[in-house]
Amino acid sequence: MPVDLTGLACELLGRASDAVEPIVVWGDRVAYRVRIDDQQYMIKTDPEREIVAREASGLRRAADATIPVPELVAVTEQALAMTWDNGVPLQKHSTRRAWNDAGAQLRRLHDLDRSGPFGAGFGGYDPAHESWRAFFEAFTDTMLSDCTRGCDFPDDQAVRIRTAVREIVPLLDAPDVGWCHGDFQPDHVLIDPTTERVASIIDWSDHGSGDLGWDVAVLTLDHDAHLQDLLDGYNASTDLRHALQEVLPVYRVVRYLGEAHWLAVHNFPQAEDSFCRAVEWRP
Repeated sequence: MPVDLTGLACELLGRASDAVEPIVVWGDRVAYRVRIDDQQYMIKTDPEREIVAREASGLRRAADATIPVPELVAVTEQALAMTWDNGVPLQKHSTRRAWNDAGAQLRRLHDLDRSGPFGAGFGGYDPAHESWRAFFEAFTDTMLSDCTRGCDFPDDQAVRIRTAVREIVPLLDAPDVGWCHGDFQPDHVLIDPTTERVASIIDWSDHGSGDLGWDVAVLTLDHDAHLQDLLDGYNASTDLRHALQEVLPVYRVVRYLGEAHWLAVHNFPQAEDSFCRAVEWRP
């Protein structure tokens, strides 16, 4: 059913919009940039109430910790409105200073206590687990099963990935855990080009308890050259850097699997690239 944006803007912002620009349209999941007088807002709709509620709770918690996020203006069961931030995605302003500050902001996020069991919304995966290892093993199996059924992922590579996961079990049993963004890709880190600092971190619907390495893996998936810049800004310890050397390759291939399936389901041509990278991955 088409979204009645005029009515939605009135409900969320108090009056009809002067201008509307669609940003993302996936069926009933829609994001618009809306202008009222000289103010700009983002309105996001989603028929799944849990997703809207999770994004709102993530925004509120991050804002309470003074992490730079859009201001949440209003929320209903199936939509939310927030201020529009004019920052540039990190991959489009990929300087050492910008990556340093991304690391600093990520550290502030991770220093917050983890909230809830592992897997409760983290990475878009719903079943909750009492340990990071249990979550990540189940998460990997789900990503592999999705790609095997939907994308003809080769069985021998699935075995190779499962073996790699088993080999890092000691680190999965004793992870560095905290509150994670869950989908900390460069598109979700907006940089102020003037100051080269993070202006805003967006899209919080996948937040949850997790290994800090997952956010690092997602952010540097296609930007490994900036990993040290990120970790320098993060003020990562020697022990954490050593642990990341072991877990990042495995986290990254599981991320490739998740990307490949999600992009294929939404008919994005980039699915083939993520799929090929997962197939070609070696530990």
